[in-house]
Amino acid sequence: MKKALLSWYDRARRRLPWREKTSPYRTWVSEIMLQQTTVAAVAPRFEKFFAAFPHIKALAAAPEEKVLRAWAGLGYYSRARNLKKAAQKIMAEHGGRFPSDFDSVLDLPGIGRYTAGAILSIAFGKPYPVVDGNVMRVFARLFGISEDVKNAATQKEMWSLAEKFIHPRRPGDWNQALMELGATVCLPDSPDCGLCPVSRDCVAFKMGLQDELPVMPARRAFVDLKWACLWIEKDGKVLLWKRSPSERFLKDHWGLPEARHLKTKPGKLLRAERHTITHHKIGIALHEAQAPKTLPPEAVWVPRKRLDEFLVSSLWLKCAREHLGAVRASA
Repeated sequence: MKKALLSWYDRARRRLPWREKTSPYRTWVSEIMLQQTTVAAVAPRFEKFFAAFPHIKALAAAPEEKVLRAWAGLGYYSRARNLKKAAQKIMAEHGGRFPSDFDSVLDLPGIGRYTAGAILSIAFGKPYPVVDGNVMRVFARLFGISEDVKNAATQKEMWSLAEKFIHPRRPGDWNQALMELGATVCLPDSPDCGLCPVSRDCVAFKMGLQDELPVMPARRAFVDLKWACLWIEKDGKVLLWKRSPSERFLKDHWGLPEARHLKTKPGKLLRAERHTITHHKIGIALHEAQAPKTLPPEAVWVPRKRLDEFLVSSLWLKCAREHLGAVRASA
């Protein structure tokens, strides 16, 4: 099974930027970017991030807002903040070199068991396993695991299998082969068993259970939220709001003020937008409004042409660009 899967990976793997040129820093950043984000979204931004922060020292020294701007479009911005915090920790405690022992890697902000194993196996060639969504799906079908894959007992079984089958000489390629198989062949819907290099060893394939496995927990229902946001403009400048660390979403981000932030009455509805964050569907009503006589310290006037320097989240960028585009089209 190992030989068949690795041979398939050698000839069929996707050519991705973090695979073509490997280093602990590049592997680390790629793994953090790929958490809850698709390869298609990460690939075009990966090299741009390294152009801005070519080494750990540059990332550690960069202003947080610059890191967030480089992360724009990838979402889950706490990952970018943790990257910077981890870079600072590496500079302070490891002399600027990414650590190569499991406990030290696991101790870095934003890194769990999976990410530590991925970095150590891919960048250092150490035999640490990985279990992510793709690997769980492959293992559930390959070994005929019929229990809910998110149960603690099933998770423990998955990790035990991953440790048992790790390739001692090519651990990084083995882990990537498992993930690649899940991402390109052993798909959630309609797995392409005819192209699978290990189908003859697969319990689900032999028993016709490909569509029944893995067993997943019930999906969380979407929660609908409504935000009343304000477009306040004066002399070519737009009023932005620095969100607090206690906000439910987009903590510490610059964004458009919401009606709850300012003592002013929302006026004409300019446009409506929809945006999804995790399992929340946010309906945004963008109203024009007048600035109150006194502005709190969280509010700042920003020239139109500099909005992209402040607005990082695609939610705010979409609102601003769509509105400004409509204004230009009607002019």
